[in-house]
Amino acid sequence: MLIAWNEKGVCKDSTISFFAHSNTFKQYYYYVYNCGSFRVTSEYEINREAGFCPLLMIVMDGSLKLEYEKEIYSVSSSEIVLLDQYHPHHYWCEDSCSFLFFHFNGKDTSSLVKHLLEVNGSPVFSCPQFGQIVETFSQTYRTLIYHNLKVERELSIMVYEILCQLENNEQMYVHNIEHYSKSVGQAISYFQQHVHENVTLTEICDVVHLSPYYFTRLFKKETGYTPVSYLSNLKISLAKLMLRTTNITITQIADSLGYSSDASFINAFKLRTQTTPAAYRNRLKAEERSGSMETHNAQTIENNPSLTAVQPSVELEDSAKSVSWSPLKTKREKTM
Repeated sequence: MLIAWNEKGVCKDSTISFFAHSNTFKQYYYYVYNCGSFRVTSEYEINREAGFCPLLMIVMDGSLKLEYEKEIYSVSSSEIVLLDQYHPHHYWCEDSCSFLFFHFNGKDTSSLVKHLLEVNGSPVFSCPQFGQIVETFSQTYRTLIYHNLKVERELSIMVYEILCQLENNEQMYVHNIEHYSKSVGQAISYFQQHVHENVTLTEICDVVHLSPYYFTRLFKKETGYTPVSYLSNLKISLAKLMLRTTNITITQIADSLGYSSDASFINAFKLRTQTTPAAYRNRLKAEERSGSMETHNAQTIENNPSLTAVQPSVELEDSAKSVSWSPLKTKREKTM
């Protein structure tokens, strides 16, 4: 349940929610201690020697200052902050700022957060998936507002999805948007922001204002893929990332990526990888136990395309700039 939060520098319309989880759930899944939406003033300041768990902040408007590992960062609108629990950190607002946030923990959290920070080279992320990350958070936030009984599971999926989207900031399938026409670039942007939904050809054609016949030919000419194939490959890439970086179940992955059933997801995965999701995960675990497993970063994926679904790429240079957010205004369609 969401509650109002009273803290120096925090405006009265700010909200936060706290959660308790079973020991079994905390043993096997990522979980959220608290999450919320804050609007703060110049009186807001947090200074910690160390945190009790990682913190992720999504800056929606205004700016924050961050001191982390003896460096000072300016965090602007449409940027994301990820802090681990072992480093002192100090952040404050000099004017005004609105941000979403959650503290989280779970199995292998520390190693994954450390990996993301090392890959990014900074606790401040500027990623083309910003709109999608806001969408992921906002759907779970609305779940809290309406007191959904499945909130524990939904929060866990939210953490997995957002961290996976930060991982995608490695440029796994991101490239310069100037390589594509305006319509194709717009379509790819829409696919990446709605990868968890059942986006139909009719829907995407309405977005780009082209006929299905013309758009399909144009999209395939520029990317080498049909729109449907592109979205399917995008889903499988994210599924692979979730399989190798989380313990989330096959059913939960299928549900979070919008597949109508486990069987539908398994068939799509096998079609593009020649193996099942369970076999893929088991192989990675066997490699890890034997010490032969490599870190699948952007370079190893480029050298071995079998590690992820092959797909065209686009950089959503300005997609985050126009994103606005309200926990009650964002509408999410049923995902496929």
